[in-house]
Amino acid sequence: MPAYHKDYYRILQVHPEASPEVIQAAYRRLARQRHPDSGGSDAAMQELNEAYEVLSDPVKRREYDRWYANRRPEAPPEVSAPPPPPSIPTWRMLLPAVLSLLVLVVLMLDLLRLGVRGLPEVTMILVALGWFVYHVSGWRRRR
Repeated sequence: MPAYHKDYYRILQVHPEASPEVIQAAYRRLARQRHPDSGGSDAAMQELNEAYEVLSDPVKRREYDRWYANRRPEAPPEVSAPPPPPSIPTWRMLLPAVLSLLVLVVLMLDLLRLGVRGLPEVTMILVALGWFVYHVSGWRRRR
């Protein structure tokens, strides 16, 4: 059995279960469009003739259909997908949120002037710690 390299049904634009009359009509229609005298190319016409030669002969078509049924589907074009994000421990995911919430609570207490001694210093420490966790620890790049 010869190894085929082309999808003749796609070339002739017919279904694999198409009758010989449908294949002949499709060949004639495409031959009028792709003939070199009508502005088509020689390569396209040669490919069309090759497909029709195989699909119009019942013996060659049975042989081609056996190959067509067992062929490997063409591999889709490789698309470079982004790599999956590395797994981050749960505490590293929650740490920035907890620090942000803590900073907001301390700032609200400071704004409401509830008179907690040392609150501005604690706020500055929490802001610095939050900046460190977000920028230096690499959490920002792993989100």
